Amino acid sequence: MVDQVISNLIVNKKGSYVDCTFGLGGHTSAILKNLDSEAELIGIDRDPESFEAANEVIKKDNRFSFINDKFGNLEDHFPGDSLDGILVDLGISSRQLDNPERGFSFQAQGPLDMRMNQSDVDSAETWLNKSSKEEITRVLWEKGEERNSRKIAEIICRERDVSPINTTQRLIKIIVACKPRKSKRHPATNVFRAIRMEINSEMEELQNVLIAAGCLLKNGGRLAVISFHSLEDRIVKRFLQGKSLDGKKFSFRKVGSKHFKPNKEEIIKNPRSRSAILRISEKVA
Repeated sequence: MVDQVISNLIVNKKGSYVDCTFGLGGHTSAILKNLDSEAELIGIDRDPESFEAANEVIKKDNRFSFINDKFGNLEDHFPGDSLDGILVDLGISSRQLDNPERGFSFQAQGPLDMRMNQSDVDSAETWLNKSSKEEITRVLWEKGEERNSRKIAEIICRERDVSPINTTQRLIKIIVACKPRKSKRHPATNVFRAIRMEINSEMEELQNVLIAAGCLLKNGGRLAVISFHSLEDRIVKRFLQGKSLDGKKFSFRKVGSKHFKPNKEEIIKNPRSRSAILRISEKVA
């Protein structure tokens, strides 16, 4: 949905913009192509592995700079009412997902890591082997919307008493034993998502970046958020409707249709985008 992002996010070609999830720089490159020479674009990513791709952009374009940090810390880097546009893409980057050593994918054997920044203390393995059955149940239910959360948590705790659960494949075997595959959707999808969201504090980061966007955008500045499941999208939708978030609320005006979804061509080109929802709104107060 790069075209929708570009056509609806950029309101001032000489302005200041932030790509909060730099990843491999796909959105950054597209935004830079549509900005004037006086503009600036700052990329943010918590994953140090993004440095290499970011440095390549910096070498070619002096309008771009990079910050290695969580996007939830956005307010630490910019003054209030200073930005013309903010983009937040909540998906995992292809680089992270395609590297078995990062442990994000249930399609390949790898260590049970899942940290967005591998210098963080707790990996998925650490969390899964130390958390109580009640805590695991809660996270799988609340963040993964997993109907079999209790049963899966019970077997996880039983299996880790035999030996620590430290690979993606061992966790997958536990999940499949609880809920055999009945459709094209992998039975481990919800569980992997829930654990990843928990150890990376993704819901807290999302709330923080939304509040930061409300504070940092100029009136007339735009916020674009791409989410990939209903839990994230619900928070984004309510915030943009002016609902209070952690006691703070801002006024936004919807841009375009109520939301954007990838078309058939985009889904064929990138099947991972099929569940993406893009919401764009303009700050009015």
